Formats: sequence, structure tokens, C-alpha cells
Amino acid sequence: MAWRDIYERRRVSARKALKAVRRGQRVFVGSACAEPRALVKALLDRADDLHDVEILHFVTLGEAAYTQQRFDKRFRHNAFFVGPSTREALNQGRADYTPVFMHDIPGLFASGQVPLDVALIQVSPPDQHGFVSLGIGVDVTRSAAENARRVIAQVNERMPRTMGNSYLPVSAIDAFVEENEELIEFTWPEPDPVGQRIAENAARLIEDGDCLHIGYGQIPHLVLSNLFNKRNLGMHTEVVSDAVMDLIEAGVVTGSQKTNLPGRVVCSFCIGSRRIYDYVDLNPSFLFLPSGQVYNPLEIARNERMVSIGSALEVDITGQVSSESMGYQLYSGIGGRLDFMRGAAMSLGGRPVIVLPSTTRDGQKTRIVSRLSQGAGVVATRGDVYYVVTEYGIAYLHGRTMRERAMALINIAHPKFRDELLASAKEHAYVYPDQILLHAEQNLYPEEVEAPTQMRDGTPITVRPIKPTDEVALQEFFYSHSEETVYNRYFRPVRALPHVTAQGLVNIDYEHDMAILATTGLIGKETIVGLGRYVRDKDDDLAEVAYTIHDHYQGQGLGTILQDHLTAYAKARGVKGFWAVSFGSNKAMLSVFGKLGPYTKQVIEPGVWRVEHRFDSGEA
Repeated sequence: MAWRDIYERRRVSARKALKAVRRGQRVFVGSACAEPRALVKALLDRADDLHDVEILHFVTLGEAAYTQQRFDKRFRHNAFFVGPSTREALNQGRADYTPVFMHDIPGLFASGQVPLDVALIQVSPPDQHGFVSLGIGVDVTRSAAENARRVIAQVNERMPRTMGNSYLPVSAIDAFVEENEELIEFTWPEPDPVGQRIAENAARLIEDGDCLHIGYGQIPHLVLSNLFNKRNLGMHTEVVSDAVMDLIEAGVVTGSQKTNLPGRVVCSFCIGSRRIYDYVDLNPSFLFLPSGQVYNPLEIARNERMVSIGSALEVDITGQVSSESMGYQLYSGIGGRLDFMRGAAMSLGGRPVIVLPSTTRDGQKTRIVSRLSQGAGVVATRGDVYYVVTEYGIAYLHGRTMRERAMALINIAHPKFRDELLASAKEHAYVYPDQILLHAEQNLYPEEVEAPTQMRDGTPITVRPIKPTDEVALQEFFYSHSEETVYNRYFRPVRALPHVTAQGLVNIDYEHDMAILATTGLIGKETIVGLGRYVRDKDDDLAEVAYTIHDHYQGQGLGTILQDHLTAYAKARGVKGFWAVSFGSNKAMLSVFGKLGPYTKQVIEPGVWRVEHRFDSGEA
């Protein structure tokens, strides 16, 4: 039979189509902004005839009226992901939540472990070949349509036809209900300063040519608005929105360097305004694929340099992540969080990133916690987590000890909670019993000093202030020195830099003391190659300065770079000049110091000089 004849025979009213739903059946409803609202309304109109109908849904952005208390004996909602409109019913025990990985859901339908009696979906009108498109909602809906005993489709002229695995033949659908209506539109809330700062920090972890997953959530979404200075990004992600369209139009997202499906934005569903719905219509830049493919960690890992940005509700100081519940109160779900984290971790050069505010909205509770709230589900284990980002910075955890993890996370917690977090870390023996951390509310890390630059040979480096989390890296830097370097710096053969000494060198107040590092490598994996430090005199406005350069990087201008940054910082804080003690034979040190301008020399003992330069004494 020709597809047009099949379509005409199966075209019915919503009321007639929904008579197919029987008591005790399991009904799937299409997801997010692709929800077939006309079919849902017709189902609710039949509520008095039904009992114990289970409604399955992935993510709900509509009203979800079937979760209202008046329908409790008629419908029971089963969420694979908890949305705003279903959260109350779940936490009142009037609905269910199934924690499951997104890539596993199609298998539940196909195997019959979660059998579907009816699937309510929304599609475009059929094309000339007799295929309808699932449009902006392929996700788990395709599997539901393939496995349900009966499929009822709302045919909506406003549903775009999307490229990818979004098409179903007319013969695969049992009833067509023609109902044109506007698709659900979704707008993210206006960003607050905290969320914007977190997004800016996370964007620092994204490099030209990376492939991105931007998770469902406001803060991950905000990251997109901070990427307009990047180039040739790719995307393999769960959801696309207006912000993705803007990046494509600006030439930022091209997919030209993707190693899996290059040139295409791979996604599972779409939320946003009518503008993005029109944009994805028959747009070959996009591939809308089912969740079993998009969320499969092995498929994700085929993209080299895969960066996953996902949100969390809490992270404890050992690195465990909770994102589906606030204690016992369900909030979202497993979703694709761990699928993408593990896919990115397996990707060559990949980076999983977790973002969250340092406190609750009212500022009364920390989200970097000594232990997760009672009842909170661990979505990502300590071994899964690489980067954690708050408005106070970036912590790198992968391959780090419990001590290093605790210190890194405490260092990006809100300053007013750091003391109690450190006390808890000591109580649980995560850190040294004598571990110190300067009270950060008065000694905030001066992030404005951070700057990318390069050595004479073009090697890129980052210049930044030292942090309390640099203790291990500083020890490694010290033990890399030759005996000559140690002697020139300390004027004696120093053999060790123990914890008790090292922690005093990395915990500074950024006012009386200042230390600036030159590092190579990615954020979190840096190697210290140079260190410049000053200590301000208590009795006048001069500061003693010293520089140490890694043996393999000497002669590359690092001393001058560090001195320039230290000088600018010192002048801004009222320091009037620098002085240093040096061997007269240490020509490299004296040459660098001489670039400040005219200096005086005092012989302390034979071969040892005290040199001094006042900033108002002229330039070199």
C-alpha cells in the first residue's frame, strides 16, 4: 500500500487515537520541547476512564499536569530525569524516578525489561518519500517509537525536519493526529555574577580545536557565551540551543578538527526559541542521533580532545560528585553526566569538567563539603573526576592523592568555609596535622596577575601567583635544581625542602609577601620552571627579591619576565624598590636585576653583594 494511503487510513482525531490507552498500561511521552502537548491533553481528558497508567518521560519541560494530585489514582509518572515540573510530585512520593545511564535506556525498551504499550510522539508532516521526522527530540524517543506496541504521533507543521537518525516511515506509526501548535520554547534564566564567573573559569579549559559536550544546566550553558575567542571547535553533545547557533554563525564551531563525524554538530535533542528550531530545519551542520549513540561513552571517546562540561550540586573534599539529589530530595538525575565524563576521560587529550557555585544561592551553605549530604547519590566517583570549577578557581584531581585533592578543593571553596573544611580534612587524616591555609577572606588570590606569555624560544608559559596547592609542585621544582642553582639561590648546600618549610612558601598573603611562578603545561598539570619572590621589609617600603630558574630553562629570559611582573605588582602596592643578595660572580642574577635601572652595590663579604634599586631612581 502506498504511504499516502497508509497515512490517510491512520489519520484520526486525538480523542479517537487516545482510546487505545487502557488501564494499567505503560505510556511513553516525547521529551523536552518536543512533547506532543495535544496528545497529552487528550490523555488527560480520558483520565476518568483510566487507572494506574504509568507515564514514562525523559526530561519534562511542559506542565506535566498528569503529576497533579487529582490524578494520583489515574496516572503515575516515572522519570528518567527529574525536571522542574515533576520534582514536587517525586519528592512527595506521588511519582517515581528510575536512575539509569542515558545510553542504557534504549536497551531497556528493546529487551522488554521496560515494555511500552503506547508511545506518544510529535513529528513533522511526511516528506515526499513517506518519512516523518522526530525533529528536535530524537533522544530516547526513537527507541520508544521502535519498541512500543502502539505509536501515536502528533503531526505538527511547526516541527522542523532534522538531519541524522530522526526519520520514521509512515508505516511505523499506528495513528496520526494532525494538530498544529507552537513548540515549547525554553529560555535560560538571566545569569548572575557567580554563574558568569564560573563559566569564565571553565572556558579557560577549552582550547582551539576541542570537541565539546555542554551539559543540561544553566552554568554549562553559560560557558557557550564565553567561547567567541575560540576557533574550530566541534560539538558532540546532548542538547543544542540558540547559543550553539550563535557560535556556528560566528565561525567558532566548525567541527573541522573533529575526529568522529567531522563538520557535524552531533546532538540528541534541542531546546530554545523558534529561532533555533528554524535553524536546525534540514540543516546538514547538525546530526540528531538517538541517545544510545550520542551518550555512549565509547562513541564519545572517538572524538579526540573531548571536553565535557557538566554541573553538580555538591562535591566533597575527596572528589565525590552528587548531582541528582539534594540529600534525599531528588533534583535532576544521572542523565548523561557520567556517560560524558567517562567518554571524555577515554578520549585522547580529553577533559571532564564539573562546574558548581561554591555556596547555595543564599550563601549559607558550602557546596564544597567535607562529606556529601545524607541521602545524596554519588553520580561520579573519586576516580571519575578530573576538573572541578567554582567562581574561585579550578581544581585538578585526577591522579592526585587525597591530600592534594582536599587542598585543591578547599582552595576553590568559598573563603568563609575554608577553615572548617581544612579542620575536617585534618580530622579525617586527609592532610597533614599541621597543614596551614592562610585565612582567605583577607588574602584572596590575585587572579588578575595571571598572564600567558612565552620564552625567547617561543615556548608558551603561564605567569601566575603561587597558590597553597602548589606545595608538591614547588618541592618537585626544588629537587630538580643542580647543586650550583641551589648554592646561588641559598648561599649554602640546602638538601631538602620538607612539607613544614614548603607549606610556608606557598601560603602567602599577597601583600607583605608575593611569589610569582612561570609554569608550562595545561591547567592542573603545570610544571614550575621559574619562581620570583619578594618579601617586604617591615621598617621601610623596600622588598627583598630573589629569582630561581629551572636549570633546563635558563637563558630564556624567564628571570626578566618574572621581575617585570613582580615589579608591576609591587609598585601597585606602594613598594618603593627592590634589593637582593647575590654572589658577585652570579652574572645572570645581576644582569636581570640591572634591568630595573641604576642600582647601588654593597659588599657584605668577599664575593657577596647587596644590590638595591629604588623605582624612582630612573630607568635602565
